[in-house]
Amino acid sequence: MGVVDNLGKGAAGQAVQNANLICGLPETAGLDGAPVWP
Repeated sequence: MGVVDNLGKGAAGQAVQNANLICGLPETAGLDGAPVWP
């Protein structure tokens, strides 16, 4: 899933955090890196 989100602070970042919690992963998994602008 690729999205452009304001530094992961918007709804896309929150969706990733929720998916991580549901899957039993650390809340920040996949959110540690800086966003890539296309």
